[in-house]
Amino acid sequence: MSETPNASVKDLLSTGYFYEELKNYMKSTESKEIDLVSFNRDFALPYLIGKSASYKGPGQTNRARILNLAVKFLGNVNDGELTETIFALKKVAESEVQVSEKEISTTDEPARARSCRQRSESAQSLGKLLTSIIKMFRLPHIVGKGDKPDEEHDSVEDSIKSYWELSIPPVSLT
Repeated sequence: MSETPNASVKDLLSTGYFYEELKNYMKSTESKEIDLVSFNRDFALPYLIGKSASYKGPGQTNRARILNLAVKFLGNVNDGELTETIFALKKVAESEVQVSEKEISTTDEPARARSCRQRSESAQSLGKLLTSIIKMFRLPHIVGKGDKPDEEHDSVEDSIKSYWELSIPPVSLT
């Protein structure tokens, strides 16, 4: 990506995310715009880390799992792959919502249903944040697979999906 996307701080304030922090940012920098990399580093990541940390209590580890995935990949991404990472995480979050909702409807175990509901709620929360970022920064969906042959190019999306699939415990629907 040659140019880092920017968004109006005023537009970001309208989303409701990080309202006070963005107001302080606007006052301290007197800037009317913020770039995606700075927004990710200064607002999205701390928010996700804090939200994940708030789920450290007993019986809430399922809530933190997808948030920890987002923290891992958004925290270690190079600037040029940030947009692709955001879209990939959004796809994983959408998939997690679908899987969890399906599992809720097929299980008779209250504890399992609660666990699935927690996973679904966290994935929905992450998805809403990422959707807001995509809209506010007007991020173009980049298709990376067609750029290079498969042997040479392991897309960010494939890496995130693989990591996610390996990190989730097997699900038994019986």
